[in-house]
Amino acid sequence: MKEWTRREFLKAGIVATGTLAASELLAFDVLNPVADPYGAYPYRGWEPTYRNQWKFDYFGRSAHSVNCTGSCTWRAFVKNGIIFKEEQFADYPEINPKIPVHNPRGCQKGANHKEYVYGAMRTKYPLIRADYPGNNQNRGKGNWRRATWDEALGLIANKIRDTIQSSGPDTVNFYAAIPAKHFITVAGGFRLANLIGATAMSFYDWYCDLPPGSPQTWGVQTDSCESADWFNSKYLILWGANLLETRIPDAHFFTEARMNGTKVVAIFPDYNPVSIHADIHVPVKPGTDALLAMGMVKIIIDNGLHDVPYIKQYTDMPFLVRNDTNRFLRESDMVDGGSDAKFYLWDTVTGKAVLAPGTMGMGPPVDGALTLGAINPALEGTYPVGTLTGNITVSTVFSRLKLKLMAPQYGLASVAAETGLDANLIRQIAIDFATTKPARIIEGAGVNHWFHNDLNNRTEILMLALTGNVGKPGSGWDHYVGQEKIWPEASFFKLAFPLGRPRQRFQNTTLWTYVHADVVSDVDHLYPRTINQYIKESVDNGWMPLWPKGTLDNGRQPKVLFIWGANYINQSKGWNDLTKNLLPKLDLIVDLNFRMDTSALHADVVLPAASMFEKWDLNSTDLHSYIIPFTPVINPLHQSRTDWQIWRSLAAALQATGFSFNDTTAPFSPANPQLRNFSTLLNDFDTMNTHNTNPNIPGDPGPFSLANDKDAAQFMLNQAEETSGMTMDQLVAQPRRFPKTSEAWTSDLKAGEAYHNFQRLVERKRPLGTLVGRQQFYIDHPTYLGVREELPVYKPPVDAPTQGQYPLRWITPHGRWSIHSTWRDAKFQLRMQRGRTVVYLNPKEAANRGLQDNDEVVIFNNHGSEIARLDISSRIPVGMALMYHGWEKFMNTTGWQEVTNVRINPTQLAGGYGQLTFRLNYWGPTGSQKDTRVEIKKKV
Repeated sequence: MKEWTRREFLKAGIVATGTLAASELLAFDVLNPVADPYGAYPYRGWEPTYRNQWKFDYFGRSAHSVNCTGSCTWRAFVKNGIIFKEEQFADYPEINPKIPVHNPRGCQKGANHKEYVYGAMRTKYPLIRADYPGNNQNRGKGNWRRATWDEALGLIANKIRDTIQSSGPDTVNFYAAIPAKHFITVAGGFRLANLIGATAMSFYDWYCDLPPGSPQTWGVQTDSCESADWFNSKYLILWGANLLETRIPDAHFFTEARMNGTKVVAIFPDYNPVSIHADIHVPVKPGTDALLAMGMVKIIIDNGLHDVPYIKQYTDMPFLVRNDTNRFLRESDMVDGGSDAKFYLWDTVTGKAVLAPGTMGMGPPVDGALTLGAINPALEGTYPVGTLTGNITVSTVFSRLKLKLMAPQYGLASVAAETGLDANLIRQIAIDFATTKPARIIEGAGVNHWFHNDLNNRTEILMLALTGNVGKPGSGWDHYVGQEKIWPEASFFKLAFPLGRPRQRFQNTTLWTYVHADVVSDVDHLYPRTINQYIKESVDNGWMPLWPKGTLDNGRQPKVLFIWGANYINQSKGWNDLTKNLLPKLDLIVDLNFRMDTSALHADVVLPAASMFEKWDLNSTDLHSYIIPFTPVINPLHQSRTDWQIWRSLAAALQATGFSFNDTTAPFSPANPQLRNFSTLLNDFDTMNTHNTNPNIPGDPGPFSLANDKDAAQFMLNQAEETSGMTMDQLVAQPRRFPKTSEAWTSDLKAGEAYHNFQRLVERKRPLGTLVGRQQFYIDHPTYLGVREELPVYKPPVDAPTQGQYPLRWITPHGRWSIHSTWRDAKFQLRMQRGRTVVYLNPKEAANRGLQDNDEVVIFNNHGSEIARLDISSRIPVGMALMYHGWEKFMNTTGWQEVTNVRINPTQLAGGYGQLTFRLNYWGPTGSQKDTRVEIKKKV
């Protein structure tokens, strides 16, 4: 048989399809290779056609306001008024020639955002549920009628007025996610909520992106290095953080660190892209991460690899604890009228218990306050002290930790058996980690979404602190699950809460959902009291707010819910409790959205919002130290409006009601009411608290009008020390690096250096916002003592009594082809996978159930069931089923949260204790879901 050359094959194919006339065949035959494509050569007539295909009228700069933590600046190219192409900008200023650059930033998801701008899922005009205000159980069926803006806004305004009159303002709720991804978009809704007395709800804890161990140990919500500092690490543990799939714009720093000699350890139960590129893959059994960490802590201490001077200076390990009560030895124990926030060390120089410098009771944190001076604290030992009530003995936190580590479960053989790992591998990693400096742990959702996530966090942080790997370049504990932090935080608060945060009702969304969805706890067997008793204690003591006021006693229920910049209903754990119990209680659900997602589908009114390429806004992330803008590359399409203008329009509609009232519900009272005068609401929205308070901005003191989106963004820039002097026009020209950090950050931002965390603690010896002023590992709150979690410990994954018959751990990680639910329904992303909802299962598990690849299967437990196609994959371990999260309810009729439940961890309800004080998105119960168990069978 004759073998054809490529040229002969092409000629034959072209003739066969009729695309080349026989008379032209000779011309094709004499084409010659082109040596210089930039020089002169014949047959170039095709080039204008190609050039015209990519010709554009103009381009504009914007970003994507999705919870990916990327904060990538893009340019959108426009021809004939239509965006036809998106391309990464690559103009982030360089930090240091010796550090890899951030350019370019972006991923395949951002590159096809235009599909949402022009796609079928785009919301075009206001919609009202066709049978509203009929049966609330009919939500989600897609029965809409088109409405005018005036009708939709009038309906909403009148319902808010009527609800406040009949039920109170604290029954009106505003839910948005991730202010950092779009400052102005989120601030607008909260600004209106602040003015009318509504409740502002959290997102970071509800998503279970909040790592509780961070506020517990450091007194900060989260503070991570920018990704450029990965390059400075010499030992890098990626613990449940799949950077190559979920941090695509920053993944090159991981690769460049490896090229620079960094050793990489990947701790995941499954074999994923990070595992492939790591030096060591550690296939830990799901949910046993804290046991692995504690096992390595024991190895580090037993081998004398802990950094004693660091531990004495920057942790509570030398602090004294009473052996009779298990409480810290406090000044109030020793001195009449003494403080409960001053604590003791045992000074080996004087042989006495002495007050530790820099604790919360010693005054505001200032540089140098942690200096020990002549004090040499004992790290170990038991000592006698005389208290006001008699003589007692005390021991150090470190001694108690060592005693804790003597438990059989932390022996190397036991750790290896339960985690499913080789004992020699565990020992090797522990020793390498302790002896290779600087070392860093990057933790991801793979670890944080467990019920005992705080113990996972605390045990990992303990590894770092014991080895002196906090507060130095290339070291630290970094958690990038959620674009949680706004760099210019103070100006955001000023814009979002014109009456001030003390006069705003805030709500932890996990607790709110749990209570109002009538969830039945399945973890009561783990604790000495029921979860409902812990909740009642927390609410009654004022540790956690729960709105409406008095819910647990008088049964008051929420009535109105606004959702914007988020997909609350689709992402909700405990889907069946939410839809059956909570949503029917709501008289009105309003969704502001540029696309018809699951939350919009279940709303009563949908207001069409401008897309990310149609508005002014600002965006930042903790993965880099720059601020970038959104600009209206095109005008809002159809009848959509920017979120800021929607909130202004609603303020005008509320103003038209002429309603006013004295708000006397907490935090107000009949003796101290807050007047809510709707007759001036639009003007208040535009001008209240807009006076210039930044001394670095000279000129007109204001007030200024925020009627324009761009002016609102500029107001934020003006009022923050991190952005003072910047203008929106400057940011449109090029992103700018923040010149400094405020007190909301734990480190100074230095020219030529990548940001890393807790530099002020180590370099400036400035206390942290913890009760002890240091990294705090011993928490003597009564709740922690009662459940024996005063120190970091390991507790196994939850096995609820009702789930014993379901053998598979249900793992729902972040995926490569979507950002949560955004882009889950985008055709170009679906083409990169199987195009539908899939669940991954180990071949042995599939064989045991008689399943074959691509079978339609049912995933089920006692909470509910889901339908998906089966993907049999050897990278999934036995005993686990995996589905990348975010699938929209309408894509397969079942979604992905039907099998989950809302669980409340009582340690996260604690309050009234130093750093354990409720603040929105800082401290409160997290909405975990990874302890879920399921079974899988073939759909019939």
